[in-house]
Amino acid sequence: MIRLKAITSDDKLYKWAMALLAESFPECERRGSKLQLKVMEHPHYKLEAITDDNVPVGVVGYFDTPDFIYFENFCILPDKRNGGYGSATLRLLTENLQKPFILEAEIPQDDITRRRIEFYKRNGMAVNTFSHIQPHYRKNDEDLPLLILTYGKPITQAQYDGFRKYLDCNVDVGGSWCAQNV
Repeated sequence: MIRLKAITSDDKLYKWAMALLAESFPECERRGSKLQLKVMEHPHYKLEAITDDNVPVGVVGYFDTPDFIYFENFCILPDKRNGGYGSATLRLLTENLQKPFILEAEIPQDDITRRRIEFYKRNGMAVNTFSHIQPHYRKNDEDLPLLILTYGKPITQAQYDGFRKYLDCNVDVGGSWCAQNV
């Protein structure tokens, strides 16, 4: 049975989760260790292990805000991919959802990125048409254009604007939350 288990910075799963994130995402799509430790203190941020019968098979990192859930990082162990864990995790997080569920994905440019978008679509995600740049995780990161996907249906321009403002203040390394807490 798939479940989510909270990870704290002093949890034995923390180093495992950081290693999996480093293996799964390029540097520009994840925080450095110092900022990751700080974001663990953010009141909306959750880092959780995806478990199958208490055995960790993946990691999710997300912000659960009053207005939306921002699904920031999502990865499954390489030897567990294509085993249904990703779909089961998305179902777990989106069932009975009363607010938008938002994630970013690469603009499809090759077979892997096209397959990723198709996976999200099969799991109820809608591609939005907003021009979007990922929040920066390091001060010198270049802009990274990404797609915005939302569960069930696209969000409105006003919802996107609120989401973007939240990212700029709370997630981007230059935002006010980061500046006050790093």
